[in-house]
Amino acid sequence: MSTAEIIKTENSGDSLARYEEVLLRRDSLRKKAEQYQISYFRVFGDLLVDSFTIRVECIKKKKIIAYCQMHVNQGKPINGASLDHFIEREMAEYKEDLDAMIRHNKAVKEGGTISEYDMFKLKKLYHGLAKLIHPDLHPDLESDPQIREYWENIVLAYEHNQLSEMEELDFQVRKYLEGKGIAGTEISIPDISSKIKNVEDEIERITSTEPYLYRLLLEDEEAVTAKKEELRSEIDSYTAYSKQLDEVIGQFRIERNYS
Repeated sequence: MSTAEIIKTENSGDSLARYEEVLLRRDSLRKKAEQYQISYFRVFGDLLVDSFTIRVECIKKKKIIAYCQMHVNQGKPINGASLDHFIEREMAEYKEDLDAMIRHNKAVKEGGTISEYDMFKLKKLYHGLAKLIHPDLHPDLESDPQIREYWENIVLAYEHNQLSEMEELDFQVRKYLEGKGIAGTEISIPDISSKIKNVEDEIERITSTEPYLYRLLLEDEEAVTAKKEELRSEIDSYTAYSKQLDEVIGQFRIERNYS
């Protein structure tokens, strides 16, 4: 059997329908996972930020201690400016992570909501556009830069619940395909069975890991209360540890030139 015949056999109506089904299910689950993460931050965001902030502060102080102790062991003075430069470099990645968490928490708090009806319309539009230009369903369109740009914007609109943007994209995509005369072209996807299996495996990963599993916690009031207490206890513990680190740092003589 030739490669073309194999592809034609694999691309039966049932296989294509199944591939489309698992792709849309995967995308839907990704969106649900993102929504669960947003809900998680709405409930625990402030505590998570406070916890991470004090942990980063403790890491910073431990690095200060290690730097100072190294210089003491080597019989060298501890220059304040050199120490600050070292710490700034060492803590740059932690600072970026903390800033990102703070921005995310702020965005979640300021973000609006979308009605169930609007969500239904958003998903319907997304599914319709996916059938037309989803890159996994239409590999023949991947070389078209305008199609790639449309798809990127569709994904963003879907992820951010932008119904009006999705409605505009639906119109633009359909007009573009009509103008190109490529709407309704036959779909041919090599090795579709393996692709279906890969997407099914991805679905399994999504539904068995965080943030999708946050829903189990969020649906349990006792678990939510316990998680908040756990985070508060963690903050208290790191706050006490931070004070201990301050005492250790205070034992070092750090030379600073204020002239």
